[in-house]
Amino acid sequence: MNELYELTNPVFNTAKMTLTLLSAVGNEDSIAFEKVLGFEQMPHVDAKGKEYELLKRIGAITIELRYALANRMIEQAGNKNVLDLACGYTPKAKYLMDRGYNYVGGDLPAVVEDMARVSRELLDGKAIFQAVDVTNGTSVTAAAAHLPEGPVTIDCEGLVAYLDKNEMTAMVKNFAALLAQRGGCWVTTDFESDHYFLAIIQAVTGGQGEKFLKLVDSQVNKKTADADHAPVFANDEEKLAFLESMGLSVERRPITGVANMGLRTLYACTPEQREAIAAALEKINVWIMTPSVAKAAQPAGTGAGGLAIDQDLNGDALTVRLAGRMDSISAPALLNAFWDIPTAVKDITLDLKNLEYTSSAGLRVMLIMYKQMGEGHFRLTNVNAAVAAILKDTGFSQFFVSADGALSDDV
Repeated sequence: MNELYELTNPVFNTAKMTLTLLSAVGNEDSIAFEKVLGFEQMPHVDAKGKEYELLKRIGAITIELRYALANRMIEQAGNKNVLDLACGYTPKAKYLMDRGYNYVGGDLPAVVEDMARVSRELLDGKAIFQAVDVTNGTSVTAAAAHLPEGPVTIDCEGLVAYLDKNEMTAMVKNFAALLAQRGGCWVTTDFESDHYFLAIIQAVTGGQGEKFLKLVDSQVNKKTADADHAPVFANDEEKLAFLESMGLSVERRPITGVANMGLRTLYACTPEQREAIAAALEKINVWIMTPSVAKAAQPAGTGAGGLAIDQDLNGDALTVRLAGRMDSISAPALLNAFWDIPTAVKDITLDLKNLEYTSSAGLRVMLIMYKQMGEGHFRLTNVNAAVAAILKDTGFSQFFVSADGALSDDV
């Protein structure tokens, strides 16, 4: 099953890497988690020698800083209920529960299954983990329902860079709606993560940031996530305007006091590097979002959710009818169905009349099917306006031919 999630959601691998890096720098909780899970160090990275060590060092500084900042933001928010979405494998659950917080983590089913094992073995089974797709309002609300009444702090780290415009819009709608209902805030380092990542690179490499970014792109980004889509926002001002238009008020709080956060990776830097990193971070912000009283938030992707798959075989031609939502939770079901089709099938047509939504995970599955079947042997039919717009916005329409004619550029 993990193979299905790695193919449909390559960012799944960055969650593993985050834990192994935290473990490598001596975070005791991470070491315990890694022992239960048995992950290898720096998976999916081919760099060797000095390149590998530099990649590992900068990655460790960045990940340890992000983890510490997330915990500090949650503590400063003052809410005892924490909804950690795209929670991955970090030991945040243990850190927060040891300090009296109510914690629910949400992620892909494969991550949830692994973390449930960690909860049983290390946390007396008290940490709750639930399958959540941030674009699916129903799954977000269901996860939050496990928390006691009262305000909620939503934490979501390391995800924003991998979302396209449609996914970003759905996620923010869902967060805004939950906060409008429960009260609380959404905290994240994501909206300026590129700034602090570059600041760390420049300090550690002596100004060779551009060269190192190419190494990161070739060794990490291309192998752990499908981030080829254009950035959703051109600058921080666009991010701010977008969030406010979605019913959120935004506070940008400078990253200060890094020298007093006890980061092991900074101790390994030279005094000059530590000073350069700290000075640069004071010009960079974490973001705290609260619901605006001026706007009523409505969640996206509500309803029963899930994906229904119906197949009709006619000779060597297979028609697959999809209904419902195809997101990071449900998309692997289509890939699994594709792997199970008879070898005699030469042509596949996807009927999308009743498909309400597809995330990038669903688009990846369709692309896998297209590539394996070959040009001219994989088609779409009855593509409704909502799905056609997603195909166009993400650039995937260039790959697919509709059985009803080419996908319209005017949708």
